[in-house]
Amino acid sequence: MSKKFYKTNEDAPANSTGTSVAGTGDDSSVVKKKKKKKPWDKYSPDALGRQFHMEDRNYRKEYDNYHAQPDQRKRNAGRLRARRLMAKLGKVSKGDKMDVHHKDNDPMNNEKGNLSVTTQKYNRTEPRLREDDAVAVEPNITPDDKFAGVDVFKVGDTEYNNCKLGKRKYARWDKYVDIETDTGKKIVGYAKKYPNKSIIVQHDKTDHMLYLKKFEKGEE
Repeated sequence: MSKKFYKTNEDAPANSTGTSVAGTGDDSSVVKKKKKKKPWDKYSPDALGRQFHMEDRNYRKEYDNYHAQPDQRKRNAGRLRARRLMAKLGKVSKGDKMDVHHKDNDPMNNEKGNLSVTTQKYNRTEPRLREDDAVAVEPNITPDDKFAGVDVFKVGDTEYNNCKLGKRKYARWDKYVDIETDTGKKIVGYAKKYPNKSIIVQHDKTDHMLYLKKFEKGEE
């Protein structure tokens, strides 16, 4: 009895894939490691989506509709005059990040008693939202006099004697002046605001003067 052989014309594909073909990535022997999500991924822009669409501000339109109005121009001019006045008194300076505040919220009233120096946050908050304890008023640091181009502060006998040898670098201020008094606060505030300026103290009774802090040109 002869054996019959059956030949198929179908050849196996050269790049077969499937669960039974090892090394293709589809077989069960290959374990795909999932990327671990980080806690902050849920806050990414893609996860949150664009919930709000904000159009670009039209600054020109804002200026024309508000800031360019005659009454607003006058109010802004009043604020600038107040700033210049306080700068002349040495209470504010360029880049100090402090604002000149009108106590009655009227920028046209530039009487000295109506002006104070506050933080930008306090001054630029609506009056009804301000808190009493949010005021951070800069202490008065105006010198009492000037001698040979150096600012002079008048002190009592005890402080004058403490300053005879001058202030050492990095030494505590309370070793030289009473930092709880207005005079002490004035001197310390001035020194912190103008670290590269010399300071002269003057005895309030004898008028004798000496350098508490002397800054030489070229020192940084």
